[in-house]
Formats: sequence, structure tokens, C-alpha cells
Amino acid sequence: MEKTNNLKTTTEPHTDDKPPTETLSNLTINTNNTNSKLINLNTTTASINSNNQNKGSNLIEIPTISQSDPNSEEVKEMLKGVKEVRVAVIGNVDSGKSTLVGVLTKCVLDDGRGAARQLIFNYDHEKENGRTSSIAQEIMGFKSNDQIEPAKTTDKKNTSWTKILKESDKVISIIDLCGHEKYLKTTIFGLTGLVPDYAMIIIGANMGVQRMTKEHLGIALALKIPIYVVITKIDIAPPDIYKQTLEYITKVLKSTGTQKLPVVVREQDDVCVYAESILFDRICPIFCISNVTGEGVKQLRNFMSMLMSRTGQQLNSTFKSSSDKVEFLMDGAFSVKGVGLVVSGTLIAGKVSVGTNLMLGPDAKGDFKQVAVKSIHYKRTPCDEIASGNSCCFQIKSKDNIKQSDLRKGMVLLDKESSYKPVYEFEAEVIILHHATTIKPKYQAVIHCGVVRQTAQVVSMTCDLLRTGDRGIVRFKFMKAPEYLHVGATILFREGRTRGVGNIKNLIYPEKEKEKEKGK
Repeated sequence: MEKTNNLKTTTEPHTDDKPPTETLSNLTINTNNTNSKLINLNTTTASINSNNQNKGSNLIEIPTISQSDPNSEEVKEMLKGVKEVRVAVIGNVDSGKSTLVGVLTKCVLDDGRGAARQLIFNYDHEKENGRTSSIAQEIMGFKSNDQIEPAKTTDKKNTSWTKILKESDKVISIIDLCGHEKYLKTTIFGLTGLVPDYAMIIIGANMGVQRMTKEHLGIALALKIPIYVVITKIDIAPPDIYKQTLEYITKVLKSTGTQKLPVVVREQDDVCVYAESILFDRICPIFCISNVTGEGVKQLRNFMSMLMSRTGQQLNSTFKSSSDKVEFLMDGAFSVKGVGLVVSGTLIAGKVSVGTNLMLGPDAKGDFKQVAVKSIHYKRTPCDEIASGNSCCFQIKSKDNIKQSDLRKGMVLLDKESSYKPVYEFEAEVIILHHATTIKPKYQAVIHCGVVRQTAQVVSMTCDLLRTGDRGIVRFKFMKAPEYLHVGATILFREGRTRGVGNIKNLIYPEKEKEKEKGK
């Protein structure tokens, strides 16, 4: 069952000079209340600052969520073969995201000058300027909730990951995303295309909650990803600034637009309770750590070891059972010397074995071509079979001699018996989060939906125009190539920053258009 909330409107004046950023914690849109507007996150935080004397109660009302029982046979069946839990790391630039990933995965402490982050960067220019510009992935292996430490921090992934996998009964995949606004499209692609189970929001204690922190928080809430907060650099933050940061993020999480129950994790707390609660989106733990002294890192590591996969839970409707038809979301392609074409991504439905024939597409013309899976790698380790809920790589071969240059973002691998009809046009029920002017037909924005990332134009709307906080049914048309979409999928559209979110309500196939014209 989907949860349905009544969206509320704030009447507080917006006191920040910056454009407001609105968040949506539930994308189920109530069409009976078409005039209601979303709560504005910046407006809420501004009113928090101006009304500190109004303390009120610490309790907030948590919406009732009907969940799958983790012990039910249905969920157990879906969890068969699921080996990993994916955690996306988001937050403002220079908040210590990559450093924390290095500390957690390499089991070392930072020297205060970025030694830990040097171990996980993908490119030399990232090491030089200290800023992540690509999606980096690392793993943490656990056996009976005890972390398997890598033999050497400088070992290559092919060596260290294989060792960790052999000795682990649970793997946490950490997806390190970009913090700079310049790379926002890469961060959104990581949150939509790599299908994380959780989002870890990093905040520098000495910097406070920045604009991009709010932007990332809003995107995670819109995608219904359970979140938890990590406040870093507590060893160098002045006590008064550290206190302000903690109080500010606590009040933001309690606000109507976010509707979380923040809990600051203390050293003596039982993190098992928080790990179980966050799965059902009822609580938001806040960890205060230092990557240099190691304070709080042990509690965070224990918490992450107890996180459960959301595959099979009704909060994550993206994944389907291993018995369903195969659907594989591609997020990357490589041409490996001596091997051939390799594609990486996440298997969200079905089960794939070596030798399986699948359909690859849609290409620029909307066609699908048959390919054969020659080998499978899971975390750089060869395997014969992979089940829904895992990210992996396939070596593929085709009679059509497909090259890396033929592949593009938005392509998928589907079962031969699937109905693979890409579309140029679709209708979505959207809510405008923030926009400086108005949105009218012919307005163009970049659409993000799963691994799809393409510019689309507004063809028509159910109203004359849309402003900040408005909602309506909008018909979009992709500008370059048709895409494979699902009814009910969440979309984000942006023009620089995120402009709105919504749900796909209808796919417009060319056949339907021809039938309408004949009917006229």
C-alpha cells in the first residue's frame, strides 16, 4: 500500500534572499486537493530561525506507514540472492564525504589533510583539488556485524574486494557522490540511477547546513530514500558553531516539510534500534564524528553493519522479485581490452545467468537489439548467476557488433519476452518545487527518471501556467531519443537546480496517437 499524506501550506514569509527549495517526502499526489502547496524547506528553516523563542514540543506526528513484514515469506523470497545494501553519500562540498568513505572502508583515520580521501578518488584531478567530480564506489564487508578489514589500504579493488567478499556474509556498497553544485546532475543520476537503499547526509560541523545540503536533502526525500545524518569535523569546530549546526539540522528534520524524528546517537546507545527504525522511515539518527580522532566512527560503523536491504519492502517499489522478467538499469559502459564490451548497472528484476540472451535498448532510434551475457562480475568477482537487488557488470556480445559509442544513458537490458516499447511522450502529475518565473508549454528541462537523463519539452498542461508550489498534469516530449519508462515511476526535472518532481501517469505510444486521430 502506498502512504498518502495531506500536503500542507506554510504561511510564514520567506526571509532568505536565495531561491526557495521545497521538498516532497511523499510523491503520492492527492488530486482532490489541487490548490494545496508544498511546504517550503527554506521557508520552514527561516521561520525556525525567527521563532526560536517558540520551543514547543519535541515530538512530531509521524505518518502511519503500512509496511511488509520483514519475516514474511514474500519478503524472504525477494531477499534470496540479495547480497548488498547500497548507501549514497550526499551533502555540501568540503563537508568531508570522501574522507569519511575512506575512513569507513579502509579502516584508517585521516591525518587532517585529506589522506583518507586520496585512497578512493577515481581521477588525478580529484586528488589535486580534493573534490569529487564522478561517482566513486567502495564496499564494506561484515561477518557477524564485525567489519572485514582490507589487507592493505593501497591494494587495488580487484584484490581487496575479492578478499572482502570471500570473508563476508554482508556487503555495504557506499556510493560517494559529488557535493559541488557544478556536478549536481551527476549526484542526481547517482540517486536515481544507482537505486540506493539509504542516503547518508554529511554536514561539516564548522560549516553548518548549506544550500546544497538542503538541495540534496530535498531530492532524497522526493525519491523516498530513508536518510540519516553524519556531522563531521567536530574536532575542529568551535563549540558554539557546532551547537548551532546540531540544533539547526534537528529543527529542519522536525519541520513539516521533512517530517522526521531526529535522534542524536550517543556513545552508550543501542544502534540496532535505529537501524531497524530507519528502514520504515520513522526515525533519522544523527551521528557526530571526527575522521581524525575517530570519535563516533565506531558507532557509525556498527549502525551501518545492521542496515537491511530495502528490496522487498513496500517503501522501495523499484525492485521486483527474482522470478519476474529481467530488467537491468545500465549506469555505465566500458570497452575492456581482450574482453570486449562491458556494461555496469543494477538488476531490479529477474535473475541472469551466463549465456542468457537479453534485449539491449532503446538506441537513438528506439530499437532493441539482442545480446548474449558472456560473463558476470559482482564487485569485481566472477559469478555464474545474479539475482534482483544487486549491482553487477555483464560482458555482452551481439551479432550486430555493438560498440561502446553506440550506448547512451537511459538504456536497459530486458527479458526477450518483455514488452519493450520506448516512448517520446508521457504525462506526469508534477509539483513545482521552485521556479523564478512561470512554466508554460514549450518550457524545456532535463528529466531524470531512473537511468534516464534527457532534455524534454512541455507539450501541454492542464492549466495555463505553473508557478512555485503549483501542481498539474504535464505532457512532456523528449528532444533527442525515445526512452523506456514505467507508469508510476518518479521523475525529477531540473534547469540548473531541481525545479519539480512528480509521477508518470500515462505513456503516449505512437499507436495511441494514431487511434485518436482516426477517432476524430
